[in-house]
Formats: sequence, C-alpha cells, structure tokens
Amino acid sequence: MSSVFTKVLYIGPTSDFGGMGAVLNMYAKYIEDIKIVSTLNTVQKGSKFKALLKVIYDVNKALITDKEIKLLHIHSASKRSFIRKSFLAILGKMYNKKVIFHIHSGSFDQYYSQAGVLKIVIKYLLQKMDMVICLSEEWKSFYIQKIRLQNVIVVGNPIEIHDLYKPYIDDDILHLLFLGKICDEKGIFDLLNYLSDNPLFLNNKIRLTIGGHHEEYRLNSILANPIFASKVNFVGWVTSTQKHKYFTACDMFILPSYFEGLPVSILEAMSFGKPVIATNVGGIPSIVKEGHNGWLFKPGFFNQLDPILEQIFLNKDILAQYGLNSHNTAKQFSTQVIKAQLSQLYLSMINN
Repeated sequence: MSSVFTKVLYIGPTSDFGGMGAVLNMYAKYIEDIKIVSTLNTVQKGSKFKALLKVIYDVNKALITDKEIKLLHIHSASKRSFIRKSFLAILGKMYNKKVIFHIHSGSFDQYYSQAGVLKIVIKYLLQKMDMVICLSEEWKSFYIQKIRLQNVIVVGNPIEIHDLYKPYIDDDILHLLFLGKICDEKGIFDLLNYLSDNPLFLNNKIRLTIGGHHEEYRLNSILANPIFASKVNFVGWVTSTQKHKYFTACDMFILPSYFEGLPVSILEAMSFGKPVIATNVGGIPSIVKEGHNGWLFKPGFFNQLDPILEQIFLNKDILAQYGLNSHNTAKQFSTQVIKAQLSQLYLSMINN
C-alpha cells in the first residue's frame, strides 16, 4: 500500500544553496519515492523564462502521466519567485489538484507592503490556495492580520538532530560561527565593522568563522585588513557534509540578519547544541529565547552586543546550559516530527 507522500508533487529549488533547497533536500532524504520538480535556483544559468517554461512542462508531464498525484506542495520565496510559483499554483488548480503554497521568504511583509496594485493579486492568489504554509507563529499573524488569510498554518523547517556538542568553556576565546549568504541583508559586513572596534576582538578573545557565498570578493577585500588576520576565517560555501566540522568546532552561532523567515542555519546550530546570538526578526524569536538558549538584538544595533558578550565572558558556563536548551528546542523540528505533521496535513486535505 502506497503512503500519502506518493500522492504529493513537490515543486521548488533543490540546490544546496539557500534555505528552500535545504528543506527540499531534507524532504528528499526522509520521504521514500518522493516526487519533485526542481525549479529555478541560484546556480542555474541561462534564461529564467526558458527555465520557467521547462518547469511548467515538467509539472504538466507529471500531472498527465501520474494519476496518483492529488496535491501540489509548492515552495516559494517572494518577488519573482512568488510570481513564478503562482503560475505553477494556477496550473495545479487547472488540473483540479489541491495546492499548498509554502512561503519561505523572510521579507514577504516588505514585498507585500510595496506591491502597489499587485497587492490585490497577491491576496487573491493566496486566498485561493487550499493551504498556505508559513514558518512561525509570527509569520502566521502577519498573513492573518495583513492579508486576511484563513487558510494558513505553521510548519517548521525539518532538521537532523545530532549529538550534543558542548562549547569550549575552558578556552578563554569565544569561537563564533556565521553561515549564510554573504550580503548586506545577512548583516555580516556590519558584524565585521562592529568587531573591528570591539576590545574583546582586538585582544584576540573572539574568533569568527564565516561560511557562505555570493559577495566573496567584497568579503575578502575587507578581510585583507591586518586587523582581521588570525581572528576571522572565511571558509567559503559550507556544504551539508561539511557542516558537522564547523558546527562542532564553534562555541556559538551568530546570525545578525535584517530579514528572516525561520533560518535553517539557526535550527542546525541548535541541533548540535549550540547557543545562538541573532536578531529579533521574522520567526527567530519563536526559537531563540532570551535567558534560555541565546540572545536577541535589534537588527543594525550592534552596540546591543556589548552587554551580551560581557555576560558571556563573565560566565562562559552559561553556554553549556544554553546549548542544552538549544538542543531540546531543535527536537521540535526533527525530520520525524515534521514528516508526521506533513503526513497528517496531506491526509486531511486529500480526504476532504
């Protein structure tokens, strides 16, 4: 007897770059006989219009040839990604299939507020979906209050749970790790600017490992400054197989983003038992709790890191307790938990 997952066609990017790709790849790893149509992603080259036509062709083919498919689970960001995925959602409706529209964007609120007359179209499309999935209760409140959706639920990003790795509390150096897109929106350049004037960093008490891609040339130009020598290590893009090395080697994870949905990187750090410093944006406050498993600060207000770092250096033992709490938080997003949640959702939608 086939499982409910064979009745679902997943549509979204499967690149190793970015959060959506990480989520789809995790689905693929733990859902047997998964059916995926891979869409445009950051590593594809050539015409985006041609790529969209190919995806439409692939979805058409799947829906024509595979009569078992009853539901489309579409993964989308905002802006052009939302527009492209909307065509696929409409296509699914034309085939009389149930459609889940899964929004990962960390800036959908800004996209919607600046959409002008397109607001009407965005609202209409989302209201016509059988279900809209968002990543946190904070985002659910936005979709209900601002777009008036009644068909929205929260489903977290799935992660693998690893052994609990304790920080190096006997070391007088705080080892920080940043993993993400190298760009202004992730706050990495502002973080480096803050560290360049921080006494703890200048006295070699803080070391930072950076993993990511995009504006590598700009980053390397900044790191050429002797002030960062031996204190900051840029390792390039960290693949899924390399993450174990870097997560286990750090004391804590830092993500000073200006916009976020529910960062896979933070959940991954927690799955290794690492405390987190992050900004209070998007769904981050739903998983990073002050006085429990990490610290939050207002995006761009890096001076708020001063008391946080002071507290840590006064009592580094706090990192071990916060790390344990992070590990327990991560278990709520284990692949088994999210898979069970999706299975229940699919069954209820298909049977109705």
